Amino acid sequence: MKKLILSFLSFLLISVNACSLFEPDTGVSDSYTFRSTAIGATGVAAVYYPEDYTSSTPVIYLLNGWGTDAFAWETGIDLAMEAHERNIMFVSLSAGSNLYMNNASLPDKNYEDYVLEIVEEVEAEYGIEIEHVSRALCGISNGGGGAVYLMSRHPNLFTACGSLSGTYYNQINFNNLRSHGIRIDVGSSDDAVLRELQRLHNKLDDERINHDYYEHAGGHDWDFWKKYCPEQFDFLEARISGD
Repeated sequence: MKKLILSFLSFLLISVNACSLFEPDTGVSDSYTFRSTAIGATGVAAVYYPEDYTSSTPVIYLLNGWGTDAFAWETGIDLAMEAHERNIMFVSLSAGSNLYMNNASLPDKNYEDYVLEIVEEVEAEYGIEIEHVSRALCGISNGGGGAVYLMSRHPNLFTACGSLSGTYYNQINFNNLRSHGIRIDVGSSDDAVLRELQRLHNKLDDERINHDYYEHAGGHDWDFWKKYCPEQFDFLEARISGD
């Protein structure tokens, strides 16, 4: 009888361990490439999603900084785990050494249109069917400036944006930001960007546009971004998850 009980307990232990092997404990990292008409080249996006995502899973588009590639964000943040824990899809992309704007004089540098292409391409590829209230932007440095700019240009596509040490794009359409969520984080030692974002903060106040603005100790580096990226994600998750 004792052997029977021990055998049964061993079976249960093996079964539990076997099941745990198949339970997702992290998200999935993927990449998507396509032929972009906006930049006349191959477009690349890094995609991170929970294994059990659905067509209604919210999406945050991550805009990388100047001169980086689509995979730069993952050097500082475990985006697959973030996707799993938050039940959100993250799509990371880059404009390289360009602004996230269209360039009338250089038809292969239309990076505003490029972002819109990636939204359409990736969501079609992964079967995502969401409205703008489930879609947000978040950017670092040049990408932070691009996030605010793009939402102001396409308020019916994105409901919120986050800027980590973001540059200030002067062409922002402030009227389109009034019902949208904005969070800005900048380091007190990030001198040039700090001055730009103080100007943006004051302009948003003058326009009576609700936004969250924070100055913290720190500079223009991954030590700062790793610390405050989770708070950015918390803010955006609350806006797009429907909670």
